[in-house]
Amino acid sequence: MNEKLTQAYERLGLPETVTREELNKRFDLLLRRRRSLNTEAEIAAYEADFQAIKFILDSRDQQEIQEAEDQRLAKYGSLAGGARKWERFMRLYKTHVIISIIAVIVLVFAGNALYNNWQHKKYLATLPPVDAKIMFIGNFGVKDEDGKMDALNQAIIEQYPEWKRVDSSMVYLPKTGEGSDTLDMNYMQKAVVELAANTPDILILDEATLEWIGKQDGFQNLEPILADGKISKDDPRLKWGKVGESTEEQLYAVDITDSKFVSSLPINHNTKSIEIGVLGGDEPKEKIIQFVKHITEEGAAK
Repeated sequence: MNEKLTQAYERLGLPETVTREELNKRFDLLLRRRRSLNTEAEIAAYEADFQAIKFILDSRDQQEIQEAEDQRLAKYGSLAGGARKWERFMRLYKTHVIISIIAVIVLVFAGNALYNNWQHKKYLATLPPVDAKIMFIGNFGVKDEDGKMDALNQAIIEQYPEWKRVDSSMVYLPKTGEGSDTLDMNYMQKAVVELAANTPDILILDEATLEWIGKQDGFQNLEPILADGKISKDDPRLKWGKVGESTEEQLYAVDITDSKFVSSLPINHNTKSIEIGVLGGDEPKEKIIQFVKHITEEGAAK
């Protein structure tokens, strides 16, 4: 027992074996006595007694906690001391430890993401430039179970070897009911966002989507595919109409439903027809037009 605790017992005139019940009674008596104190000496004596009994009670509480902790840690045997230090450390620094662990995890994941991104950019730098960005919009889906576009990109290149690399994407745009020609509004909004964000060169559409956006500004005139006469202007697959605010009809899309190109693509579709169009404003995209011409001529030669 430390000297301060011994002095506290002597101050109160109590034996060190006094029970907690007797201590509590003494504490209650001390509190009642406070009301009758008048002089500074009496108040000073009261404060000294109060601090002494409070110190004894606090020491008893600490001793009981220590004994309970010793009993709980006894199962660790010779390692009880280490277990106690670890628990004390965790009580004091638990929040700091958790925050540090979270910070390390975040740094690891962020570092891994940055490294993967760098590796991906490094890989892309070794590839040939993208010849065209192709977007499928309509009731389409890729056959790849993971939704990846690699097989579709490769199939397009195989059908048109003049190109070495394409970047294709797919925007699912279903109809609202069986046999309905009305498109789902929520999916339509998503399609508009995708069009604005990705700015494709080529659009491949089903009949309902073509009806929706096919005659809007931005579709290029495909008449150059007719220049050499291999494709007739009267070919029923050609889609003619006034685009945007233009007063003249132009060739804005071609039906490629029965083409070798479409049949070779690893896609699922629930459509009556499949059309191809080119985006890009007024400036003609020569190599894109040649791609459309190639697909159209293949169909005409069948």
